[in-house]
Amino acid sequence: MTQALGIVLAVLLLGLLAGLLWWTWRRPFIGLGILVAGMAFHNILLMALLRLGTPYVLIRAFQGWKEILLVVLSLIAVTRIWQVRREPNPRGSMLATDWVALALAIVAVIYFILPSSLLSSDANLSQRLVGFRIVLLIPLLYFLGRTLSAGDDRDRLAVVWLSLGAAGAAAIFGIYELFFVPTRTWLDWGVNLYSSFLGFTYHGPSGMPENFFLSLPDGTLVRRMVSTYVSPLGVAYTSLLLFPMAVAVMDRRVPQRTARWIAILTVLLILGVALSITRLALFSLIGEAALMWLLLRRAWIAGLVPVLIVAAVVALFPYTSIAPAVDRNLQAVHRSGLVWAISGNDSSGSEHYAYLVSDLKFDFQHPLGLGTGASTIRYGKLVGTGESAVLGMFGDMGLLGGGLYVALYLLTVWHGWQALRLTRRASLEEVMPLVALVGGLGLLPVTMTSDVWGDLSVTFLFWWAAGATATLSTRAARAAAREAWTTSVAANASPAALP
Repeated sequence: MTQALGIVLAVLLLGLLAGLLWWTWRRPFIGLGILVAGMAFHNILLMALLRLGTPYVLIRAFQGWKEILLVVLSLIAVTRIWQVRREPNPRGSMLATDWVALALAIVAVIYFILPSSLLSSDANLSQRLVGFRIVLLIPLLYFLGRTLSAGDDRDRLAVVWLSLGAAGAAAIFGIYELFFVPTRTWLDWGVNLYSSFLGFTYHGPSGMPENFFLSLPDGTLVRRMVSTYVSPLGVAYTSLLLFPMAVAVMDRRVPQRTARWIAILTVLLILGVALSITRLALFSLIGEAALMWLLLRRAWIAGLVPVLIVAAVVALFPYTSIAPAVDRNLQAVHRSGLVWAISGNDSSGSEHYAYLVSDLKFDFQHPLGLGTGASTIRYGKLVGTGESAVLGMFGDMGLLGGGLYVALYLLTVWHGWQALRLTRRASLEEVMPLVALVGGLGLLPVTMTSDVWGDLSVTFLFWWAAGATATLSTRAARAAAREAWTTSVAANASPAALP
């Protein structure tokens, strides 16, 4: 019976994919929103299919929805490039950033095909494939962003609604699972089966992922929101890119109803980060709000800074003292007294510092790198660096590959700054530049301490924004100012959103 339910669910999901592919073919830019929104539900749906005993072929078919969508988007992009090149006077030229992205793709291919023995690496083929996929996604998404521009503000707004709507739904479900679902129920839902399927080995209580919990000095394990991402890090790090996206919409002339709903989704976004108790993300949100106030000069954005500071203090002090907690046997723990989360020893604390020091030493010892997958812990033993996305690039592809990655990241932030200064005030064009500039700076410390590109919702949004912003930085200077909304719509715009 359960297998039959799994088959029905898988078929329905594949039918939904067919509809989304048709939508993407007609409006390719919306493919970005589908990728980001889809990853908000991908993990928990995959876990459900595994728990229901769904046939392997259907599980793999569902798991590959994002790759299928990327193939379709790539075909559209190649078709557009071919059409442009066949014009009598082809417009556009390669930017320096394009060459960096192309070079990174070439280096990734070379380091993938080089034999492990040549690089003195013990990474197996599965690890090398996983590592190669993550690296290759970066230039691929960049070029998709460069080529598949938004047709108009309605395309941009559709992406915003998809991305923020999915995050809001995830936050609501996260509140439910955190406060109303016993932690042990996650075992019944199949979380360990899901982890094993993806090649992870965890050592938390009953084999659960360690990052489900924040460890307090007395040994108590405080539950963190994991929601549909099945990870607190997916909740938190995706929000660092969605937050500037939400502010960008509220900063422009949008109908009051739109501004109101975006504000509600933003509150849910912030609440999700707070309940995930991801300290670096909480601090980065505060920094992002302060930076956007400096860039956009809006009083209401300045008002967000103290709100976020209060949210961070509440999440790290009183909340962790009253939040759902368990012991090593997943039995509920009732506590008295107040405990600072900052003194905890979870995966975002002292362990990351130890990994950082160790990874730096490792990279200095292996300047040529060990090949793609050396920094991957899935499907085998960790060969190279630990959890840093930046140091992992150096550990896998040496100084050359790591240097290209750093250059591409910094150029993305720079293009974000360029494009933001040139965007039209009556348009939603600033959405992608704010994601690239503010989101990029907000993610910067995270990339040093976490393998953030393993969270594909973050990877999809940031690197697509990188390409879109590079294109916008070259076109915005030539774009004539225009109103994004009709006069009747602008008349109903939110006063707070007016420039």
